[in-house]
Amino acid sequence: MPFDPEKLHDKDWSETKATDAFYSESPRYHDLVKIIVGQCPKIILDVGCGSGFLSRTIKAFLPDLIVDGADISPIALERAKNLLRHSWRVNLDQADLPASSCAYDTAVCVEVLEHLYDPEHVLKEIHRCLKPGGRLIATVPNAVFWRYRIQSLFGHIPAPISDPRHLHAFNAHMFKRLLHINGFHMIKLTGHRVRGKILANLLPQLCSDILIATAEK
Repeated sequence: MPFDPEKLHDKDWSETKATDAFYSESPRYHDLVKIIVGQCPKIILDVGCGSGFLSRTIKAFLPDLIVDGADISPIALERAKNLLRHSWRVNLDQADLPASSCAYDTAVCVEVLEHLYDPEHVLKEIHRCLKPGGRLIATVPNAVFWRYRIQSLFGHIPAPISDPRHLHAFNAHMFKRLLHINGFHMIKLTGHRVRGKILANLLPQLCSDILIATAEK
């Protein structure tokens, strides 16, 4: 059967992510919340908002925050709708974001870019929707994390590449370039690891399995 990204992600939200325990038990989301809250946002565009776990956690620190969200999965959006001012069902490989231009001071794009055929399209759309000087916090898996390098050396395919949902693989250089050619200036590149957090932040290109970019329009 032809590839159907909506059905693929709906299956994910019905099974692996059937509850928000998938997120609440993962320390990296709490690290992301600290980074996002540190930007002191007033209005956020959450691209790939899923069930709204990230929005709800951020709102616990910033109760007056306004969040609009977009996702491909109607199952996820049904869970998120009460947390969002606007929730849009959109296939980012086929359509533009329904959000207004220059409307947001912050955008979040977490675990999304690797799932898209055309990540440049969504970054151009996010750039359009941000106010001048607006910030983007985005993440991608780091395909050249040190453990993945060792796995490759011994003939194993690392998780970011073997995951059938991942259509692109990134390292730090490719991630920075992708943001730059779509109008963003990299402010900071960090990473996340449950163990070795200091090294993950100092040398994310080698010591982190997740790359976290803070970039400015």
